[in-house]
Amino acid sequence: MPITVIKVRYESNFYAYKSLLGASSDILRREGLRGFFAGFGATAIRDAPYAGLYVLFYEQSKKRMSHLAQRAPGANLARSEGMKMRTSASINFLSGVLAAGIATAITNPFDAIKTRIQLTPSKYGNMLQAVKLMIKEDGARSLLDGLGLRMGRKVVSSALAWTLYEELIRRAEVRWLDNAETM
Repeated sequence: MPITVIKVRYESNFYAYKSLLGASSDILRREGLRGFFAGFGATAIRDAPYAGLYVLFYEQSKKRMSHLAQRAPGANLARSEGMKMRTSASINFLSGVLAAGIATAITNPFDAIKTRIQLTPSKYGNMLQAVKLMIKEDGARSLLDGLGLRMGRKVVSSALAWTLYEELIRRAEVRWLDNAETM
């Protein structure tokens, strides 16, 4: 959490920090240790649902895409193991993209709130104050601030991570089955 506060402020136009150390020193001097945890509530409310929603949408997408791939014309022709692996990896990656996109869009308001609180905690205070002030000053669309950047980052990183995870699990299972058969 402290790293995120430092990063958000360092990258913003509100502060003229010349280094990360300068940002850290200023936060500590002005706000004390508490300043490093600005936006913690919004971060927790963003991250917990994101993880659950991501897994839910990922598993459902994977199941539906696998079903579609099996019913697609020419699916019976793709009997080779190499083709199955490529199809599986493609399904995992596309499921990851879709799941991350949906989960990111749903949880983005909490990210926008978190960022505002981290940038100017004295102005936005807590989550409820931040929502009210954001809507009053900038309209409801302000809850979607940063969605494009966040989605671009989350979609690619989540899809790659889960595709790699699924592939490693698949290979471990194959190796485990091969070892079990030789014993």
